[in-house]
Formats: sequence, C-alpha cells, structure tokens
Amino acid sequence: MVPVSGTSIVYGPIISWRLGRSLGIDPILPPKVCTFDCIYCQLGRTKNKVASPAEFKPRAGVEDLTKSLEEALRGIDVRFLDYVTFSGCGEPTLHPELGEMIEAVRELCPSVPIAILTNSSLFWLDEVADAVRKADLVVAKLDAADPRLMREINRPAEGLELEMILEGLREVGKKAGGRLAIQSMFLRAHGRPLNTGERELELLVEALRPIGPYQIQVNTPTRPPAEAYVEALTGDELRAVADFLSGRLAGVEVIFWHPPRPGPISARAPSLRKAILAILEHRPCRFHELCSSTGSEPTSVRAELDRLISDGLVSAREYRGERFYALRA
Repeated sequence: MVPVSGTSIVYGPIISWRLGRSLGIDPILPPKVCTFDCIYCQLGRTKNKVASPAEFKPRAGVEDLTKSLEEALRGIDVRFLDYVTFSGCGEPTLHPELGEMIEAVRELCPSVPIAILTNSSLFWLDEVADAVRKADLVVAKLDAADPRLMREINRPAEGLELEMILEGLREVGKKAGGRLAIQSMFLRAHGRPLNTGERELELLVEALRPIGPYQIQVNTPTRPPAEAYVEALTGDELRAVADFLSGRLAGVEVIFWHPPRPGPISARAPSLRKAILAILEHRPCRFHELCSSTGSEPTSVRAELDRLISDGLVSAREYRGERFYALRA
C-alpha cells in the first residue's frame, strides 16, 4: 500500500468549525471513496461508492500513517492542537486498519484527543464499532430518519439501509461513554425543504432518543455542494430547526464559526504552495481559512493562489456570496 505521490495521509493543521485546530488524518486518500453519495458533499460526487470495508482497497496503512505523522509532528507544537481528526476523502471507517491507526496516533500524540468524522453507515459491523470507540470523540451523521428521505439525501450504496445504520448508532451510543455527537445537515433542494418539516423532525427525534448522543449538531451546507440544486437554510431557519429539536432533546447546538484559541501551530512550516495544495486536496476552502490554516500573511496567500490558478492547479467558485478555492478536477 503506497500513497499517491505528493499525497500525505496526514494534512493540516486546519481550522475546523467544530473542532478548532485540527490535524487531519485521511485513511482513504484521493480519489474519494465512500458508502454515501450525499447531495450536499463538499467533495463532489462519489465515483467510487462501496458498501463495506471488504470492497475498499487501502492505499496506505499503519506504517504510512506513523511515518507521515512523525514527520508532521516535527513541525507542529502539539500544545496548540485541539484534536487529531480522522476524516478526509470519503468514509474513514472503510479502512480495515482504522482501530490500529487510532492506536498509533494515540502513541505518538498522547496529549491530544482523537476525533473521527463519520457518516455512521458501517457501525452495524462489530469491527467498525470497536474501532470508532477507541476515539475520544465520534461525530456521526444522521440527516434523516425516514428511509425514502435518507436515500434522497445520502444516496447510500446498495445494501445499506436506514434501520441497519440506526441499530449501529444505538450500539455505539451505548458504549461510547458519552463521546458520541450527532451531526444533522438540514437543507432544501429544487427550492423545497427536504428534512425540516414537522414530520421529518419528529421522526429524527424518535430515532435520536435511544441513541443518546451528548450533542446534536444542527448544520446546513456552507461549502459548494455536489449538486447545484442543493440550497442552504438561512440562519433563522436553522435556529427554528434547533428550537424544535431542543424542545424535545438535550444538547442541541447550531454550528457556527468559532475562532480558535490563540497560539502558534507550526514551528517549521512547509512551503506555502505545498501547504495550500495539501489542504485543498481534502476540502475546498475560503481565503481566510487558508490564511488561518497556513499561518501565512494574506498577501502571501493571495499571491500563491493566483499562481496556482494560473498554473491550472486550483480553481475558484462563488457560493452563497463567498469565494471558495479547490483543486481543479
């Protein structure tokens, strides 16, 4: 298993809306491989959609992770990291060595909590449930508790059904020790609300109660989605959803931008060009996010972005009145 040339399983640190200063771990690596093809995904359509770890061919293993993380840590002051986060180009629980990878990170970064961002689709597999429980925080997706609506929003691989996913979430919730958070994405499509009606929200409440997460994160798309017909909710609409849920469940929180705590990240930063490309390989970003994540002056970031666009490596796209930068497909 050899990573793609120039692609590292470790990326960042980045500034995360949910997790502050986060050093990313991408066990999947580009191109995107996922169990879902969510209509709002910031990474675009899922061309490689699979239903289980048995269908996934790893491109990097524990040894690759250890080597990359050791190299990254030589240039990072871990005192200013909030999390090491498993995420990246697809569904991280597809990797058969996920548990061993979490243990390797724990050994190298014992003082930094470990998070995993997952779409929850594989928790029904015992080996996946055992692996994610090794993390300090599991942030799991549940966008709808109606089978038809879940298929419309998440477009799962064949064989992945809602009840399987809910059963897996309930089992992980029982044994996660209060470390399970649920993220629900609320949106409209083709001009109509998808999952914000009273019936849809009541079904979601009924599904979440037996799972028992410590937090329910209410969100809406903030980056360019996979499908052009997807629209974000307004702040007022999102708060209305949160108010409905918080009247029935504990721990409901609307996810907005929170500035990270002050302090340096890197003691020895890579070249700005390399740093920008590494971040954009895993997610599209706004200009200010690239400045914050690289720790560079805006004038330097602007000049490097102009060069990358001129070289045909990066493209810019307007979404909701903001400009996002991404690797050119």
